[in-house]
Amino acid sequence: MAKFIESKNVELKRAFSLNMYKTISAFSNLNGGSVYIGIDDDGKIVGVENIKKIKLDIENTINDVFVPRVTVEFITHKMDNKDVLELKVKKGNKRPHFYKNIAYTRTDTSTVPMDHNTLTRLMLSSENIGFDEVETNRSDLTFDYLEKVLKESLGLKELNKSSLTTLGLMKNGICNNSAVLLSDNGNMKNSYVDLAKFKISNDVFEDRIMLDNASCLSYYFELLEIFNKYYPTLSLVSVPKRIEREQIPFGAFKEAILNAIIHRDYLINRGVQISMYEYGIEINSPGGLPEGINETVYLSGGTSILRNKTLASVFFRLGIIEQFGTGIKRIISNYSDTDEKPSFVIEDYQLKIILPVIGYEYHKLNEEEGILAYLRSHPNATRAEMEKKLHIEKTSLLRKLNSFIEKGLIKKRGSGPNINYYLYL
Repeated sequence: MAKFIESKNVELKRAFSLNMYKTISAFSNLNGGSVYIGIDDDGKIVGVENIKKIKLDIENTINDVFVPRVTVEFITHKMDNKDVLELKVKKGNKRPHFYKNIAYTRTDTSTVPMDHNTLTRLMLSSENIGFDEVETNRSDLTFDYLEKVLKESLGLKELNKSSLTTLGLMKNGICNNSAVLLSDNGNMKNSYVDLAKFKISNDVFEDRIMLDNASCLSYYFELLEIFNKYYPTLSLVSVPKRIEREQIPFGAFKEAILNAIIHRDYLINRGVQISMYEYGIEINSPGGLPEGINETVYLSGGTSILRNKTLASVFFRLGIIEQFGTGIKRIISNYSDTDEKPSFVIEDYQLKIILPVIGYEYHKLNEEEGILAYLRSHPNATRAEMEKKLHIEKTSLLRKLNSFIEKGLIKKRGSGPNINYYLYL
Protein backbone atom coordinates (compact mmCIF):
# COMPACT_ATOMS: atom_id res chain seq x y z
CA MET A 1 0.00 0.00 0.00
CA ALA A 2 1.33 3.43 -0.94
CA LYS A 3 2.44 5.64 1.93
CA PHE A 4 0.11 8.53 2.68
CA ILE A 5 1.65 11.99 2.31
CA GLU A 6 0.03 15.33 3.11
CA SER A 7 -0.42 17.68 0.17
CA LYS A 8 -2.54 20.61 -0.94
CA ASN A 9 -5.57 18.28 -1.17
CA VAL A 10 -4.73 15.62 1.43
CA GLU A 11 -4.79 16.14 5.21
CA LEU A 12 -3.80 13.42 7.69
CA LYS A 13 -5.20 13.32 11.24
CA ARG A 14 -4.17 10.83 13.91
CA ALA A 15 -7.46 11.51 15.68
CA PHE A 16 -10.44 13.77 15.39
CA SER A 17 -9.58 17.47 15.81
CA LEU A 18 -11.61 20.66 15.61
CA ASN A 19 -8.96 22.14 13.31
CA MET A 20 -10.18 19.64 10.77
CA TYR A 21 -13.18 21.88 10.03
CA LYS A 22 -10.86 24.65 8.82
CA THR A 23 -9.40 22.17 6.35
CA ILE A 24 -12.88 21.16 5.18
CA SER A 25 -13.58 24.85 4.48
CA ALA A 26 -10.31 25.12 2.53
CA PHE A 27 -10.96 22.01 0.42
CA SER A 28 -14.49 23.22 -0.36
CA ASN A 29 -13.10 26.57 -1.48
CA LEU A 30 -10.49 24.97 -3.73
CA ASN A 31 -10.86 21.82 -5.82
CA GLY A 32 -11.88 19.43 -3.08
CA GLY A 33 -9.70 17.05 -1.08
CA SER A 34 -9.64 14.31 1.54
CA VAL A 35 -9.14 14.32 5.30
CA TYR A 36 -8.04 10.93 6.66
CA ILE A 37 -8.73 10.27 10.35
CA GLY A 38 -6.61 7.45 11.72
CA ILE A 39 -3.35 8.25 9.91
CA ASP A 40 -0.64 10.32 11.62
CA ASP A 41 1.44 13.09 10.06
CA ASP A 42 4.16 10.63 9.05
CA GLY A 43 1.68 8.51 7.09
CA LYS A 44 1.57 5.74 9.73
CA ILE A 45 -1.80 4.02 10.00
CA VAL A 46 -2.95 4.12 13.63
CA GLY A 47 -6.66 3.55 13.12
CA VAL A 48 -9.63 5.13 14.83
CA GLU A 49 -12.38 3.79 17.07
CA ASN A 50 -16.06 4.69 17.25
CA ILE A 51 -16.25 5.63 13.58
CA LYS A 52 -20.06 5.72 13.61
CA LYS A 53 -20.09 8.23 16.49
CA ILE A 54 -17.37 10.40 14.93
CA LYS A 55 -19.21 10.40 11.62
CA LEU A 56 -22.49 11.39 13.27
CA ASP A 57 -20.85 14.19 15.30
CA ILE A 58 -19.14 15.60 12.18
CA GLU A 59 -22.37 15.47 10.12
CA ASN A 60 -24.25 17.36 12.85
CA THR A 61 -21.48 19.94 13.23
CA ILE A 62 -21.24 20.53 9.46
CA ASN A 63 -24.92 21.50 9.45
CA ASP A 64 -24.30 24.09 12.20
CA VAL A 65 -20.95 25.76 11.48
CA PHE A 66 -20.62 26.09 7.69
CA VAL A 67 -22.17 28.79 5.54
CA PRO A 68 -23.03 27.79 2.86
CA ARG A 69 -23.20 24.10 3.74
CA VAL A 70 -20.34 21.94 2.48
CA THR A 71 -20.65 18.50 0.85
CA VAL A 72 -18.68 15.68 2.46
CA GLU A 73 -18.75 11.99 1.61
CA PHE A 74 -17.78 9.58 4.43
CA ILE A 75 -15.77 6.52 3.39
CA THR A 76 -14.55 3.82 5.79
CA HIS A 77 -11.31 2.06 4.83
CA LYS A 78 -9.76 -1.08 6.29
CA MET A 79 -5.98 -0.60 6.38
CA ASP A 80 -3.56 -2.90 8.23
CA ASN A 81 -6.64 -4.37 9.95
CA LYS A 82 -7.46 -0.90 11.33
CA ASP A 83 -10.35 1.42 10.57
CA VAL A 84 -9.58 4.70 8.82
CA LEU A 85 -12.27 7.30 8.11
CA GLU A 86 -11.93 9.40 4.96
CA LEU A 87 -13.85 12.66 4.67
CA LYS A 88 -14.00 13.24 0.94
CA VAL A 89 -14.74 16.95 0.56
CA LYS A 90 -16.34 18.13 -2.69
CA LYS A 91 -15.50 21.39 -4.42
CA GLY A 92 -18.24 23.80 -3.43
CA ASN A 93 -20.86 25.09 -5.86
CA LYS A 94 -21.52 28.22 -3.80
CA ARG A 95 -18.08 29.30 -2.74
CA PRO A 96 -16.67 30.70 -0.52
CA HIS A 97 -17.58 28.38 2.35
CA PHE A 98 -17.11 29.95 5.78
CA TYR A 99 -16.30 28.08 8.98
CA LYS A 100 -17.28 30.24 11.95
CA ASN A 101 -17.35 33.32 9.68
CA ILE A 102 -13.88 32.72 8.25
CA ALA A 103 -13.12 31.27 4.81
CA TYR A 104 -9.99 29.13 4.61
CA THR A 105 -7.63 28.06 1.86
CA ARG A 106 -4.52 25.87 1.50
CA THR A 107 -0.91 26.91 1.12
CA ASP A 108 0.96 23.70 0.32
CA THR A 109 0.07 21.52 3.34
CA SER A 110 -1.08 24.35 5.62
CA THR A 111 -4.61 25.63 6.13
CA VAL A 112 -4.80 29.42 6.46
CA PRO A 113 -7.48 32.13 6.42
CA MET A 114 -8.19 33.44 2.95
CA ASP A 115 -6.85 36.92 2.22
CA HIS A 116 -9.22 39.69 1.18
CA ASN A 117 -8.35 39.68 -2.53
CA THR A 118 -8.69 35.91 -2.86
CA LEU A 119 -11.99 36.03 -1.00
CA THR A 120 -13.29 38.77 -3.30
CA ARG A 121 -12.14 36.87 -6.38
CA LEU A 122 -13.91 33.71 -5.22
CA MET A 123 -17.14 35.55 -4.43
CA LEU A 124 -17.16 37.16 -7.88
CA SER A 125 -16.40 33.83 -9.52
CA SER A 126 -19.28 32.11 -7.73
CA GLU A 127 -21.60 34.76 -9.18
CA ASN A 128 -19.96 34.40 -12.60
CA ILE A 129 -18.87 38.04 -12.45
CA GLY A 130 -15.42 39.33 -13.34
CA PHE A 131 -13.70 42.16 -11.51
CA ASP A 132 -14.17 44.36 -14.57
CA GLU A 133 -17.95 43.89 -14.40
CA VAL A 134 -18.31 45.12 -10.82
CA GLU A 135 -20.23 48.38 -10.54
CA THR A 136 -18.46 51.49 -9.31
CA ASN A 137 -19.76 54.68 -7.69
CA ARG A 138 -17.69 56.86 -10.04
CA SER A 139 -19.82 59.39 -11.91
CA ASP A 140 -17.00 61.74 -12.93
CA LEU A 141 -15.28 59.53 -15.52
CA THR A 142 -14.21 60.99 -18.85
CA PHE A 143 -13.49 59.00 -22.02
CA ASP A 144 -11.75 61.36 -24.46
CA TYR A 145 -9.07 58.83 -25.45
CA LEU A 146 -11.53 55.95 -25.86
CA GLU A 147 -13.81 58.20 -27.91
CA LYS A 148 -10.93 59.21 -30.21
CA VAL A 149 -10.00 55.56 -30.89
CA LEU A 150 -13.64 54.57 -31.44
CA LYS A 151 -14.06 57.39 -33.96
CA GLU A 152 -10.89 56.35 -35.82
CA SER A 153 -11.57 52.62 -35.72
CA LEU A 154 -15.35 52.30 -35.96
CA GLY A 155 -16.50 55.68 -37.23
CA LEU A 156 -18.38 56.43 -34.01
CA LYS A 157 -19.85 59.93 -34.05
CA GLU A 158 -20.15 60.44 -30.30
CA LEU A 159 -19.44 58.41 -27.16
CA ASN A 160 -22.52 58.75 -24.96
CA LYS A 161 -24.33 56.72 -22.32
CA SER A 162 -25.98 54.62 -24.99
CA SER A 163 -22.66 53.63 -26.60
CA LEU A 164 -21.09 53.05 -23.17
CA THR A 165 -23.96 50.67 -22.42
CA THR A 166 -23.50 48.91 -25.77
CA LEU A 167 -19.80 48.45 -24.99
CA GLY A 168 -20.70 46.90 -21.63
CA LEU A 169 -19.11 49.72 -19.64
CA MET A 170 -22.36 50.97 -18.15
CA LYS A 171 -25.61 49.41 -16.96
CA ASN A 172 -28.66 51.37 -15.85
CA GLY A 173 -26.54 54.52 -15.91
CA ILE A 174 -23.87 53.08 -13.59
CA CYS A 175 -20.28 52.50 -14.74
CA ASN A 176 -18.30 49.37 -13.93
CA ASN A 177 -14.58 48.74 -13.35
CA SER A 178 -13.96 48.31 -17.08
CA ALA A 179 -15.13 51.87 -17.54
CA VAL A 180 -12.72 53.00 -14.82
CA LEU A 181 -9.83 51.19 -16.55
CA LEU A 182 -10.66 52.69 -19.95
CA SER A 183 -11.37 56.20 -18.69
CA ASP A 184 -8.97 59.14 -18.76
CA ASN A 185 -9.22 59.83 -15.04
CA GLY A 186 -10.06 56.51 -13.36
CA ASN A 187 -6.73 56.48 -11.52
CA MET A 188 -7.13 52.89 -10.34
CA LYS A 189 -4.07 52.50 -8.13
CA ASN A 190 -2.88 49.17 -9.52
CA SER A 191 -3.63 49.94 -13.19
CA TYR A 192 -0.21 51.05 -14.31
CA VAL A 193 2.75 49.87 -16.35
CA ASP A 194 6.26 50.28 -14.97
CA LEU A 195 8.75 49.99 -17.83
CA ALA A 196 12.53 50.00 -17.50
CA LYS A 197 15.07 49.92 -20.33
CA PHE A 198 18.38 48.56 -19.02
CA LYS A 199 21.96 48.73 -20.08
CA ILE A 200 23.71 45.37 -19.81
CA SER A 201 26.29 46.26 -17.16
CA ASN A 202 25.01 46.16 -13.58
CA ASP A 203 21.37 46.52 -14.67
CA VAL A 204 21.77 50.30 -14.98
CA PHE A 205 18.67 52.16 -16.20
CA GLU A 206 18.87 53.65 -19.67
CA ASP A 207 15.27 54.80 -19.46
CA ARG A 208 12.39 54.51 -16.99
CA ILE A 209 8.78 55.10 -18.00
CA MET A 210 5.67 54.96 -15.82
CA LEU A 211 2.33 54.73 -17.59
CA ASP A 212 -0.44 55.58 -15.14
CA ASN A 213 -3.43 57.83 -14.47
CA ALA A 214 -4.75 57.31 -18.00
CA SER A 215 -6.81 54.89 -20.09
CA CYS A 216 -5.32 51.39 -20.24
CA LEU A 217 -6.07 51.59 -23.97
CA SER A 218 -3.50 54.38 -24.24
CA TYR A 219 -0.93 52.14 -22.50
CA TYR A 220 -1.26 49.65 -25.34
CA PHE A 221 -0.49 52.16 -28.09
CA GLU A 222 2.29 53.87 -26.09
CA LEU A 223 3.99 50.52 -25.48
CA LEU A 224 3.96 49.75 -29.20
CA GLU A 225 5.72 53.07 -29.86
CA ILE A 226 8.32 52.38 -27.17
CA PHE A 227 8.92 48.92 -28.62
CA ASN A 228 9.52 50.32 -32.11
CA LYS A 229 11.94 52.86 -30.65
CA TYR A 230 14.15 50.30 -28.89
CA TYR A 231 13.72 47.26 -31.17
CA PRO A 232 13.49 48.63 -34.73
CA THR A 233 13.56 46.26 -37.68
CA LEU A 234 17.14 45.77 -38.84
CA SER A 235 18.22 46.11 -42.46
CA LEU A 236 20.91 43.51 -43.11
CA VAL A 237 23.20 43.08 -46.09
CA SER A 238 22.68 39.66 -47.65
CA VAL A 239 23.68 38.29 -51.03
CA PRO A 240 22.09 39.04 -53.45
CA LYS A 241 19.95 41.70 -51.67
CA ARG A 242 19.34 43.43 -48.38
CA ILE A 243 16.89 41.75 -46.00
CA GLU A 244 14.76 43.07 -43.17
CA ARG A 245 14.85 41.25 -39.83
CA GLU A 246 12.82 41.88 -36.69
CA GLN A 247 14.89 41.83 -33.52
CA ILE A 248 11.82 40.67 -31.60
CA PRO A 249 8.66 39.74 -33.54
CA PHE A 250 6.30 42.71 -33.29
CA GLY A 251 3.31 40.36 -33.22
CA ALA A 252 4.71 38.50 -30.21
CA PHE A 253 5.22 41.73 -28.24
CA LYS A 254 1.75 42.95 -29.17
CA GLU A 255 0.09 39.76 -27.89
CA ALA A 256 2.23 39.73 -24.74
CA ILE A 257 1.24 43.24 -23.70
CA LEU A 258 -2.41 42.60 -24.54
CA ASN A 259 -2.23 39.59 -22.25
CA ALA A 260 -0.68 41.76 -19.53
CA ILE A 261 -3.23 44.58 -19.80
CA ILE A 262 -6.43 42.65 -20.48
CA HIS A 263 -5.99 39.31 -18.73
CA ARG A 264 -4.10 40.35 -15.61
CA ASP A 265 -5.64 40.12 -12.13
CA TYR A 266 -6.62 43.64 -11.10
CA LEU A 267 -7.30 42.51 -7.53
CA ILE A 268 -3.55 42.20 -6.99
CA ASN A 269 -2.16 45.52 -5.81
CA ARG A 270 0.66 45.72 -8.33
CA GLY A 271 1.06 46.95 -11.87
CA VAL A 272 2.50 45.35 -14.98
CA GLN A 273 6.30 45.42 -15.02
CA ILE A 274 8.27 45.38 -18.28
CA SER A 275 12.05 45.06 -18.42
CA MET A 276 13.78 45.72 -21.74
CA TYR A 277 17.33 44.51 -22.44
CA GLU A 278 19.51 44.38 -25.51
CA TYR A 279 18.87 40.64 -25.64
CA GLY A 280 15.18 40.44 -24.80
CA ILE A 281 12.06 41.70 -23.07
CA GLU A 282 10.56 40.41 -19.83
CA ILE A 283 6.86 41.13 -19.15
CA ASN A 284 5.52 40.44 -15.66
CA SER A 285 1.75 40.38 -15.34
CA PRO A 286 0.02 40.23 -11.91
CA GLY A 287 -2.04 37.08 -11.39
CA GLY A 288 -1.52 33.39 -12.00
CA LEU A 289 -3.61 31.25 -14.32
CA PRO A 290 -7.39 31.68 -14.12
CA GLU A 291 -9.19 28.89 -12.29
CA GLY A 292 -9.96 26.05 -14.66
CA ILE A 293 -6.83 26.50 -16.78
CA ASN A 294 -3.71 24.44 -16.14
CA GLU A 295 -0.21 25.06 -17.45
CA THR A 296 -0.49 22.51 -20.26
CA VAL A 297 -3.69 24.04 -21.63
CA TYR A 298 -2.29 27.55 -21.27
CA LEU A 299 0.94 26.83 -23.14
CA SER A 300 -0.86 24.94 -25.88
CA GLY A 301 -3.04 27.95 -26.57
CA GLY A 302 -6.10 25.87 -25.81
CA THR A 303 -9.43 26.90 -24.35
CA SER A 304 -9.25 30.36 -22.84
CA ILE A 305 -11.06 31.54 -19.73
CA LEU A 306 -11.30 35.33 -19.85
CA ARG A 307 -10.53 37.00 -16.55
CA ASN A 308 -11.84 40.42 -17.69
CA LYS A 309 -14.53 39.65 -20.28
CA THR A 310 -15.88 43.18 -20.74
CA LEU A 311 -12.44 44.73 -21.11
CA ALA A 312 -11.48 42.06 -23.64
CA SER A 313 -14.71 42.67 -25.55
CA VAL A 314 -13.88 46.36 -26.03
CA PHE A 315 -10.42 45.55 -27.42
CA PHE A 316 -12.07 42.97 -29.69
CA ARG A 317 -14.61 45.49 -31.01
CA LEU A 318 -11.74 47.84 -31.81
CA GLY A 319 -10.07 45.12 -33.88
CA ILE A 320 -7.04 44.99 -31.57
CA ILE A 321 -7.83 41.43 -30.52
CA GLU A 322 -8.45 39.30 -33.59
CA GLN A 323 -9.75 36.21 -31.85
CA PHE A 324 -10.31 35.33 -28.21
CA GLY A 325 -8.00 32.81 -26.60
CA THR A 326 -5.26 32.71 -29.24
CA GLY A 327 -2.70 35.09 -27.72
CA ILE A 328 -0.21 32.53 -26.40
CA LYS A 329 -0.43 30.50 -29.60
CA ARG A 330 0.29 33.67 -31.62
CA ILE A 331 3.30 34.56 -29.46
CA ILE A 332 4.78 31.12 -30.05
CA SER A 333 3.99 31.10 -33.78
CA ASN A 334 5.69 34.48 -34.26
CA TYR A 335 8.97 32.77 -33.36
CA SER A 336 8.33 29.64 -35.44
CA ASP A 337 10.65 30.62 -38.31
CA THR A 338 13.55 31.55 -36.01
CA ASP A 339 16.09 29.65 -33.92
CA GLU A 340 14.66 31.25 -30.77
CA LYS A 341 11.48 30.66 -28.80
CA PRO A 342 9.61 32.62 -26.12
CA SER A 343 9.52 31.45 -22.52
CA PHE A 344 6.61 31.42 -20.06
CA VAL A 345 7.14 31.36 -16.29
CA ILE A 346 3.92 30.56 -14.44
CA GLU A 347 3.66 31.30 -10.72
CA ASP A 348 0.74 31.53 -8.29
CA TYR A 349 0.48 35.31 -8.44
CA GLN A 350 2.41 36.22 -11.56
CA LEU A 351 2.81 35.29 -15.20
CA LYS A 352 6.08 36.13 -16.91
CA ILE A 353 6.55 36.17 -20.68
CA ILE A 354 10.10 36.41 -22.00
CA LEU A 355 10.74 37.41 -25.61
CA PRO A 356 14.39 36.90 -26.67
CA VAL A 357 16.08 38.95 -29.37
CA ILE A 358 16.60 36.84 -32.50
CA GLY A 359 20.23 36.20 -33.36
CA TYR A 360 21.65 38.03 -30.34
CA GLU A 361 25.39 37.34 -30.04
CA TYR A 362 25.81 36.52 -26.36
CA HIS A 363 29.40 35.41 -26.94
CA LYS A 364 30.40 39.02 -27.58
CA LEU A 365 29.69 39.87 -23.94
CA ASN A 366 32.22 38.99 -21.27
CA GLU A 367 31.59 35.46 -20.03
CA GLU A 368 29.88 36.33 -16.75
CA GLU A 369 27.57 38.92 -18.33
CA GLY A 370 26.85 36.52 -21.18
CA ILE A 371 25.79 33.69 -18.87
CA LEU A 372 23.46 35.91 -16.83
CA ALA A 373 22.03 37.55 -19.97
CA TYR A 374 21.36 34.18 -21.60
CA LEU A 375 19.67 32.78 -18.48
CA ARG A 376 17.49 35.87 -18.16
CA SER A 377 16.21 35.46 -21.71
CA HIS A 378 16.26 31.63 -21.63
CA PRO A 379 15.12 30.39 -18.19
CA ASN A 380 15.77 26.70 -17.54
CA ALA A 381 18.57 26.53 -20.12
CA THR A 382 20.83 23.48 -20.22
CA ARG A 383 24.62 23.60 -20.11
CA ALA A 384 24.79 22.34 -23.71
CA GLU A 385 22.57 25.20 -24.91
CA MET A 386 24.76 27.72 -23.12
CA GLU A 387 27.96 26.21 -24.54
CA LYS A 388 26.59 26.59 -28.05
CA LYS A 389 25.39 30.17 -27.70
CA LEU A 390 28.13 31.53 -25.44
CA HIS A 391 31.10 29.76 -27.09
CA ILE A 392 32.44 28.81 -23.66
CA GLU A 393 34.33 25.55 -23.10
CA LYS A 394 32.50 23.02 -20.91
CA THR A 395 34.90 23.01 -17.95
CA SER A 396 35.09 26.80 -17.78
CA LEU A 397 31.30 27.11 -18.08
CA LEU A 398 30.67 24.62 -15.27
CA ARG A 399 33.13 26.44 -13.03
CA LYS A 400 31.39 29.77 -13.60
CA LEU A 401 27.93 28.23 -13.15
CA ASN A 402 28.97 26.70 -9.83
CA SER A 403 30.40 30.06 -8.76
CA PHE A 404 27.07 31.76 -9.53
CA ILE A 405 25.23 29.03 -7.59
CA GLU A 406 27.47 29.62 -4.55
CA LYS A 407 26.74 33.36 -4.75
CA GLY A 408 22.99 32.67 -4.87
CA LEU A 409 22.60 34.24 -8.33
CA ILE A 410 21.38 31.11 -10.10
CA LYS A 411 19.95 27.73 -9.20
CA LYS A 412 19.74 24.41 -10.96
CA ARG A 413 17.15 21.67 -11.08
CA GLY A 414 17.17 18.11 -12.35
CA SER A 415 20.05 15.66 -12.52
CA GLY A 416 22.51 14.24 -15.03
CA PRO A 417 22.03 15.42 -18.62
CA ASN A 418 18.62 16.87 -17.66
CA ILE A 419 20.06 19.59 -15.40
CA ASN A 420 18.90 23.07 -16.28
CA TYR A 421 19.74 26.45 -14.81
CA TYR A 422 17.70 29.53 -13.99
CA LEU A 423 18.26 32.97 -12.48
CA TYR A 424 17.52 33.41 -8.80
CA LEU A 425 17.67 37.20 -8.46
